[in-house]
Amino acid sequence: MDREAEIDQIKKELEILRARYALYGRMGRILKIFLMVWIPLFAIGILALATKLFLFDTFYGVFFVGVALIIFVAGIIWLVGYPDPRDKHRPLRWMDFASPPLQYSNTFTDLSSFLLRRPVSDVEMIEQQIADRERRLSELGEKP
Repeated sequence: MDREAEIDQIKKELEILRARYALYGRMGRILKIFLMVWIPLFAIGILALATKLFLFDTFYGVFFVGVALIIFVAGIIWLVGYPDPRDKHRPLRWMDFASPPLQYSNTFTDLSSFLLRRPVSDVEMIEQQIADRERRLSELGEKP
């Protein structure tokens, strides 16, 4: 009886975890579509504003374009540098952007680990919990 109760509990937990994982997957797809639409529209608006500033005053236009380029390059560096370069097993996924990072999940000991290390997201914790429960079910002789 105790074994059956444990199996039922693990199956309920697996169902909940898989539902949360699917929700993060949907939210990641929504975020991807949202950014794929709004970033080009925002870039067109920036170009229109830069053109208007160039026509108004060349110095303002150059300053605005310079600031916009600095922000753009910083964003690209942040996105490219977001995955931990020392960890090849954790690819960058949209669902990781959609899930919040766990607070206090990493202790930063130096500046490079603070800048380069990506905090563990809720999705990665859910993946680990699903794997743990599936392993426990297989130890109990049940199919996950």
